[in-house]
Amino acid sequence: MENWYKVYTSDLKCFACGKENSCGLKMEFESNGRIMRSETLIAKHHRGWATLAHGGILATILDETMSWAAIHFFKKFILTQSMEIEFLKPVYIEKKVLSNGWIHEKLSERKAFMKSEIINQDNEVCARATGKFALFEPEKFKELDIVPGDLLTEMEGMF
Repeated sequence: MENWYKVYTSDLKCFACGKENSCGLKMEFESNGRIMRSETLIAKHHRGWATLAHGGILATILDETMSWAAIHFFKKFILTQSMEIEFLKPVYIEKKVLSNGWIHEKLSERKAFMKSEIINQDNEVCARATGKFALFEPEKFKELDIVPGDLLTEMEGMF
């Protein structure tokens, strides 16, 4: 039996993981030290065609899962550089999905390939992605001026 533990996320307004974003996915993460995962309910307002999840929502789930895997496992801030997605099966609104993310390959101290997948309630892989991520030490990330200083300081507590 694997030991899963909750992983702290901090940007409360983030579309994917922000708990205070009323339109967002409100993703929460846990890890076993090798895999990052999240169970996410696809809401009605995240639809594409009639009963299907919008492909952009699925892309967001895949990206966010890879992102938090990279942040957590490398103990660095990240930015997605590129992403390739395969949509394999329909994903329906008002259903929960499980997303898993993991390290595929560390290319250098500043670059990594990550992978993620979305699994439906029938345990079928519905979508998968590979992403190339830039990895940043806190002082380099500060120079980019993407995240306000107080939030960045709070986020450094994750490491």
